[in-house]
Amino acid sequence: MNLLRLSIRQNFASIGIETNRARLDIESPPGDLEIQSSPSVMKANTDKEKLTIDSSRAWMALGKGYHMEWLRLISSQMNQELLLNVSRIVEEGNQLAKFAKQGSSIADMVVKRTQEKSSIQCTGDASCANVDVQYTPAKVELEWSPQKIDMTYTPQQPRTSYVDGKVDIYIKNKNSLTMWVSNYDTYA
Repeated sequence: MNLLRLSIRQNFASIGIETNRARLDIESPPGDLEIQSSPSVMKANTDKEKLTIDSSRAWMALGKGYHMEWLRLISSQMNQELLLNVSRIVEEGNQLAKFAKQGSSIADMVVKRTQEKSSIQCTGDASCANVDVQYTPAKVELEWSPQKIDMTYTPQQPRTSYVDGKVDIYIKNKNSLTMWVSNYDTYA
């Protein structure tokens, strides 16, 4: 038996999309910076420092001091030396007055006089503190003029370029519907 058969074929549509991205180019040149500065100025006013060294007592201790100081040193001891000599003369007079003593009193006195040392001190006292040092530091006055700085900045505008993006949409495959009738033999 011959029957008719209906066949249907369907194709789906497909869409194609192509895109080109947009592009933004930015170029930013550096700005111009100008700096002008004047040097700072410092003025210093100073007094002279003063160093005073007095070594006269050290020279006197060595026996090489100034003549007037040496005379003062000797003359200050004369009063004591006078009293010492007077007491010595009295002692020698008392010794000469004793005739009963055996031996030569005059010879003993001469020997004693030749061997005695002077009690007058011709030099000053030796000491590590004989040198006087006095230092007066200098006075410093500072005047300061600060530095002046002038800065000028000129910015540069950025350069931009923009390219639009594209989107192309198209039908890649069209949709279709195909129908046909064919004979259909069930016993074949």
